[in-house]
Amino acid sequence: MKFYEDEILEKIGYDFYCDIAINIVNKRKELGLTQEELSKKTAIKLSRLRKIENVQYRIKLDEIEHLAKALDVTVNNLINSEIESQAGDCLYLVYVENCENFQLYSRASNKRMAFLKLEKKLNDEGHTWFSTPRTRVFVKLVGVPVVKQELEDKLPRFKEDQEVEK
Repeated sequence: MKFYEDEILEKIGYDFYCDIAINIVNKRKELGLTQEELSKKTAIKLSRLRKIENVQYRIKLDEIEHLAKALDVTVNNLINSEIESQAGDCLYLVYVENCENFQLYSRASNKRMAFLKLEKKLNDEGHTWFSTPRTRVFVKLVGVPVVKQELEDKLPRFKEDQEVEK
């Protein structure tokens, strides 16, 4: 992992959940499924699915995974995100707006997935990022994987009998 300086922050808030809801509705309609049919395919209660589609609930990672499978798309497709490194998962810094002194790290393929994975972990512990409906969470890319070729290009070869300078 090497340090990566990226000034572009992903802001996670209401609009993030709107994007996901739009993608779910569009794909469901494209496949000719009703909410009830999709609910049965995903084991998500119909009332919850309706509220997810109407952006009245914050959808959870598990639900996104079930919906992606039922709609025959990738999770990244549903969350409008692309993998940020072909070499592996990146390291992200995640924090709440106006609370930059409390930051957590998350490893994932992209910023949105980093947020969702960390939110799942927090929820499992009985916590959430969101103290109010207007709360925003920021996600910043801070580390990218280093590939073998990059190490070979930038660092000298190791020698067993290499002497220490005096």
